[in-house]
Amino acid sequence: GVHTFCHALPKTWHRMSVTLSAASAIDSVARLAGFSSTTEAVANLGEGQPDDPLFAPWLSGERTPHNDPSASGVFVGLTHATTREALMRAALEGVAFALADGFEALGSPQVEALTVVGGGTRITGLGPLLAATLGRRLVYRDGGEAAAALGAARLARMALAGEASLSLCRPGPIVQEVDPDGGLAERLARRRAAWRGLYPALTRTFQELSP
Repeated sequence: GVHTFCHALPKTWHRMSVTLSAASAIDSVARLAGFSSTTEAVANLGEGQPDDPLFAPWLSGERTPHNDPSASGVFVGLTHATTREALMRAALEGVAFALADGFEALGSPQVEALTVVGGGTRITGLGPLLAATLGRRLVYRDGGEAAAALGAARLARMALAGEASLSLCRPGPIVQEVDPDGGLAERLARRRAAWRGLYPALTRTFQELSP
């Protein structure tokens, strides 16, 4: 699937950043690590460790900011001591870092809060990492997992019935908010600095492996 992380700007125009296979990348790592479900995988991960591996979640290529269909998923830093819990922590971080790259490609809009939609809304543990990485409060709304489909249906209704967007496109009630944790943000900033070196270091390898 495609995970879309977008920010609507005021007035008459929008910008959108797309991260491919965000939540599904986490699902894939959970399956490969031998968990029965993603819910089980993220239930008791514990605190991240300095020697946790890094994970690039480009299992279906990437759009923003690299626009590279040849990019692929990567674990870096595996050792004999790496646990499957460490793999899941890396997967969650990698998705958060990729979404943050997309947010920065939008120019890091000056907003206080972001609404979370899509498959990531169901993954416990992603919210605090994403809030800390972005430095923004996250808002979860009722029906957020299906927000993309609901939005498409509303656009179709507007086109067919001529209804006004302000009367039809109202946000659902807030069910949860997650504020950024300063200590977590500091730890993640160091890991993200290393993570951001993965794509330029591996671009040639991706191209050579691409069919």
